[in-house]
Amino acid sequence: MTDSTLPLHREAADPATPQIRLAEIAAAHHELHPVIAGNPSCYPALIEWMLQLGTITPVMPAPAEVTPTAAVPCVAAPFEAAGATPRQAADAAASALANPYARPDQSSKRPPKKLLIWGSIGVIVLLVGGGGVWAYGAIFSKLGGASSPTAAVEKLLAGTADRDLISVYGSLSPAEVESFKAPIDELGAIAMDDENGDPVDMPELINTVVDSLNITLTGIELEAEDVEDGIAVVTITAGELTMNGDAETITDAYLEVVGPQLRLQQESWGSDDRNTDSMIADLRESSIAELNDMLPFTQTAADLADTLGHDATIVTVREGGSWYVSPLLTTGENILQSGSHDSTRGNLVAADDAATFDTAAAAAEGFAEAVIAFGENGDYGDLAAVMPESERRFLSLYGDALMPTDGDGDFDNLQVTDFSVTPEVNGDTAHLDLDSIVIEGDGYNWPYRSEFSGVCVATDSGYSSFEGCLDDASWMKELGADSWQVLAVEEKSGWFVSPMRTVADVAGIAVGNLVRLSQDGKLDRLYQ
Repeated sequence: MTDSTLPLHREAADPATPQIRLAEIAAAHHELHPVIAGNPSCYPALIEWMLQLGTITPVMPAPAEVTPTAAVPCVAAPFEAAGATPRQAADAAASALANPYARPDQSSKRPPKKLLIWGSIGVIVLLVGGGGVWAYGAIFSKLGGASSPTAAVEKLLAGTADRDLISVYGSLSPAEVESFKAPIDELGAIAMDDENGDPVDMPELINTVVDSLNITLTGIELEAEDVEDGIAVVTITAGELTMNGDAETITDAYLEVVGPQLRLQQESWGSDDRNTDSMIADLRESSIAELNDMLPFTQTAADLADTLGHDATIVTVREGGSWYVSPLLTTGENILQSGSHDSTRGNLVAADDAATFDTAAAAAEGFAEAVIAFGENGDYGDLAAVMPESERRFLSLYGDALMPTDGDGDFDNLQVTDFSVTPEVNGDTAHLDLDSIVIEGDGYNWPYRSEFSGVCVATDSGYSSFEGCLDDASWMKELGADSWQVLAVEEKSGWFVSPMRTVADVAGIAVGNLVRLSQDGKLDRLYQ
């Protein structure tokens, strides 16, 4: 059961919450589906998707609840846009709302078939015209995962071949990719000028490149192997990928983005305009030549296996009843299979063995103690136990493949002798201000002491010492390093420090500062 006092719970239940935001919450927080389903503004397509996941139960609302006035205008919108009369639109909306939980095989009053066809056209009209809510409704089905491990991989490959970025995004683990949504959104807001000083339309530029590509996948064959409960490795056993594109279009798009930055960089190195023009012209010519030599590019599954030294594998995970591709675990699996040592997959930390912290501050202290313990015993399982689910499964399965410890660490008798953090909680996340963390003990047979405060660290190992801050470098300060903080997140079992979310938060701050610099025309500060 969710806590109704939490901001996210209140947002999910609030009829004033925009429908696109309800869809975003539903994609990332399956535990809030019953709350979202009870929101009068929850639209039928989202209800149907949650039903398919099995996270809500079909029920018939009471007669007094079947036509909430707040929702009728939104549901009627596509019918009105299609040319239906206000009365027809209202009837259609009331019909859709009368039994929002109804499955297709359940009897319910439906609008005439012709009206449904024109309603679909209305959705397309709103999509083209910028109707955010219904545009999101039209693509939401692409974000719902798949019914099996192989279906998840097929969805990813099909989205790639169709150049459908939404479908590709929707095939990936929500627990992993949601962390990076904010910095990606910020990245889309960066304002850049081309070499003539005219604004670069980034979405149009991306579409130009995507439209110039042609990707085909043929004869794909997949085999799935369950390695843990809810985790399966999918192997690409056969198939062929062919990619072609226009070399000049791709190169010119690349230079349109990086050209101004290359000029600033060359200027900071003392190059004049003539030399810079020549350098960029040479870069364009060589890039086009290399792309023309490479395209069309064709590779079979056997070719890829020869290149990698092992069969191409993609790891999938089950989240909220659906299967998704896990970028983290796929990276770990390929590192494991490519390794020269004899590492094997570890074992997932059992749910009962995962740590539970009631507060963000307790999670921070527990994380610090787990890092210390890892420094002494090199046990990835114990370290993984204090992390959020997605990072827990990655570290427990593949930690030893990334950095083998042989069950031993390099430090002894480490202790936290001072610990003080101030958490700033916002819903299910908390930014941790590191007031003072002092760790002391022995490392490599020398006395060891480290003190962390904000973004600064001071270490003394007996024979050498160091003091410094992340924002000492001017370019780091421009990217907001003085405001970077460790991030903790709340999951069903409690609070956890999240290295991955911390990286995402730092990336979001850095990208936000890039946006500011680009909009102010001051990107050259990064090269000073």
